[in-house]
Amino acid sequence: MKRVFLISAASLIILSSCREKTVSQDAIQAPASSFFATSYSDHNAEHPSEQKAESTDAAIPSTWVGKYSAYFSYGDIAGQNAGWELDIRITNKKITAEGNGFQMAFFDELRATAKGSKLILTHLKNVSGYQTGKSMNPEFILIKDHGQFYVQSEWIDGDVKAKPGRFGHKIDKTGL
Repeated sequence: MKRVFLISAASLIILSSCREKTVSQDAIQAPASSFFATSYSDHNAEHPSEQKAESTDAAIPSTWVGKYSAYFSYGDIAGQNAGWELDIRITNKKITAEGNGFQMAFFDELRATAKGSKLILTHLKNVSGYQTGKSMNPEFILIKDHGQFYVQSEWIDGDVKAKPGRFGHKIDKTGL
């Protein structure tokens, strides 16, 4: 890990718990973001300002409604399985993204712009945790390809064990 600071074994256990809410935000470092720009071959995904897409402020297209979940593992760090989970919830009226786990804690509300097989999710507001999402443009991109879903984001740094495929990291979609 680029930013792992081990104060004690007890601290590592607290940080590696995916749902631990008592960890001080000051003790957690934000994820590296330099990996995003070089990871994906889709030029338009990296430069959304060049895309001509319509905002879906009125309603989210029904094909995108659901819960998207993924777990990003850093592997074994000091005897603990370190990683974080991402949940993106999309309804007709609201989109939220939540990240929890090792050196990760945020809950953001998002806006959507649909363009073909992509749903571009930009930061609307931070509800709790890290406020890093407001500096990301976009915060997330969901891509649908042959019934499979993929996610691209600066939140997913280069230290995760699973490397992105052609469209990004695989993410599972379920109903709400």
